Amino acid sequence: MGSTETATDQTFRNTSTPNLFSLRERTIIVTGATGGLGSQLTRAILESGGDVIGIDRDEIPPAATWEPLQALAKSLSRSLTYHACNVTSPSQLSSVFEKAASEVPFPLRGLVNCAGVGTVGDSVDYSEDETKWTLDVNLAGSLYVAQAAAKVVRKQVAEGRSVEEQGASFVFVASMSGYISNKATPTAIYSASKAGVHQLTRSLAGEWGSSSSPAIRVNSISPGVIHTPMTKEVLTHKEWTTVWEQEAMLKRISGPEEYRGAVVFLLADASSYVTGTDLRIDGGSTGW
Repeated sequence: MGSTETATDQTFRNTSTPNLFSLRERTIIVTGATGGLGSQLTRAILESGGDVIGIDRDEIPPAATWEPLQALAKSLSRSLTYHACNVTSPSQLSSVFEKAASEVPFPLRGLVNCAGVGTVGDSVDYSEDETKWTLDVNLAGSLYVAQAAAKVVRKQVAEGRSVEEQGASFVFVASMSGYISNKATPTAIYSASKAGVHQLTRSLAGEWGSSSSPAIRVNSISPGVIHTPMTKEVLTHKEWTTVWEQEAMLKRISGPEEYRGAVVFLLADASSYVTGTDLRIDGGSTGW
């Protein structure tokens, strides 16, 4: 192996351990930013020193979720903006991302794609419309979001707003369902879409790690079952939750706040040599 040291190697070596997890002087795009998981990750990024461009489908973000985040950003002197966007529209994503990134003080250095849908249904009767919607949002949407963000990152370097050595880090939210067949509920199309996110992660990491300028690291996390507004109705089914609790080595269902540390790690310099990897955060459900 060669011993040539790059500027990135030098920066990493000279960074103190606490600062390895800092997101200062960088902007992160979070899709699905007003959801149960997305809002927690937005909070974590702000608290770690980063600025956030929040993306979601509603023209006006829900006040109950967004106002506390705005108050937090103000108290920390951080930038927090919101833009409505459809993650299944590549042209809309490119336009919104470019405009949003041009209006914030620090360059775009990261992406967290939380936008997604969870669907349950007997596969023999699963509708064409719902199949297409699930795949469009969870899988194709992940690609479209990454494409739009990567174009902004490259443009920043070309315009001299960011330096090549800084690079960027993208994080997809996949699922433990990309590895296993859910015992409690029939989720064939959802599970297939999340397995696709795992492969998309590896493929983009391979493409953008060396041939991209700057290098873009691409990783994913695979959550277990989470208590969020989106899963509220599903979790009313005791016969399902009992199975999920039993299957988890920790014997419980997770909260959205339990994913903050992993995502900050993957966005920050602490994970500078991590790419093409999926981090399972599932309470041990897939470890048996």
